[in-house]
Amino acid sequence: MGLRYAVDAAAGVGTIIIDRPDKRNAMTRAMWLELPRLLDEPAADPAVRAVVVTGAGGDFCAGADISELTDARHRGHPSTVAETALAAFPKPTIAAIEGFCVGGGCQLAAACDLRFAASSARFGITPARLGLVYPASATARLVRLIGPSAAKYLLYSARHVPQAA
Repeated sequence: MGLRYAVDAAAGVGTIIIDRPDKRNAMTRAMWLELPRLLDEPAADPAVRAVVVTGAGGDFCAGADISELTDARHRGHPSTVAETALAAFPKPTIAAIEGFCVGGGCQLAAACDLRFAASSARFGITPARLGLVYPASATARLVRLIGPSAAKYLLYSARHVPQAA
């Protein structure tokens, strides 16, 4: 359980699987720290032309494991480090989203170059429910992707919304 990496050499695709289906693939601190290191392998492999990020068991990622959020307000939180590494990855990245894509899950999906959502996808940015502030880098990226009004709605309401048609 945690993060898994698989390569389909014939297709030239590496896949990073967030694998904690019992927790809707919520990311632990160790998983956030592992992601940048895990990206080193496909970055160095000339056979890998793109990387897909997805979740196991029908959900993309329910965000950070809330039992570990004591230091989430700090600038150097591992979610921000992982987001930055994913956004800077030198090859195309694709988020394949099913089910819940919430909080840190949206942070990961937004850091990818492309996002494809199944009809089951539900998006939400819920740190406000916990009295937390979404990271500045993730907020800025969200505004660039969906515009200021939609970003404010997600951040302020903390509601889950279905994927857009």
